[in-house]
Amino acid sequence: MSPSELHFTLRNQRSEIARMFTLLEGFCQSHGISDDDMFNVRLVLDEAVINVIVHGYDDTREHAINVSLSMDGPLLALHIDDDGVAYNPLDAPVPRFDLPVEQRRIGGLGVHIMKTLARRVEYRRANERNNLDIVIQVGAQDESSPSST
Repeated sequence: MSPSELHFTLRNQRSEIARMFTLLEGFCQSHGISDDDMFNVRLVLDEAVINVIVHGYDDTREHAINVSLSMDGPLLALHIDDDGVAYNPLDAPVPRFDLPVEQRRIGGLGVHIMKTLARRVEYRRANERNNLDIVIQVGAQDESSPSST
């Protein structure tokens, strides 16, 4: 494992989120990632992992959620894989901001935020595992290259 990579495994328990944030903060600090960018990465990672913990399992057994972070220039790649029920967050409907709050569908806002903050989000199901890859640009944005999802 190179210093530009971090791999760790979480249990499917909310208490693991604090440990995940501690690891993320150390990784971001060691790579000079700004507080603003770290906040965005934290939002994205929190959304992805909490969705797995809360919605990913239909049993009460302990499960492993594998998380990897890697830097490639100004791009931070996140990979999350789990053995939860198949779920592609890219299939979540886009929230309807044009409706009054009481008429809006519950859920989906976190996935929308994740897709908005990321340059790229990809999902695949392989070997009975969900694989979610997210790429976030950190540092100064190049104005000539728009974000894409």
